[in-house]
Amino acid sequence: MRNRPGPWRRSYRGSGRLAGKTGLITAGDSGIRRALAIAFARKGADVAVVYPPEEERNLQEAVRWIEAAGRKSFW
Repeated sequence: MRNRPGPWRRSYRGSGRLAGKTGLITAGDSGIRRALAIAFARKGADVAVVYPPEEERNLQEAVRWIEAAGRKSFW
């Protein structure tokens, strides 16, 4: 894809409703599930992502967004 969509506005700050929780996202390396992982992080949850090994490059981008939200990521 030439013009890749961005996950969300950088200025968005979540509500904190998921603070103290951990979300498990399967196949969270790309697409809607990556957006979900980022949304969980921005709402205060740490995020565990399960992904296929061949998609590790996509996963690294998701991890950057999760950590930019100030949350831990496990993969």
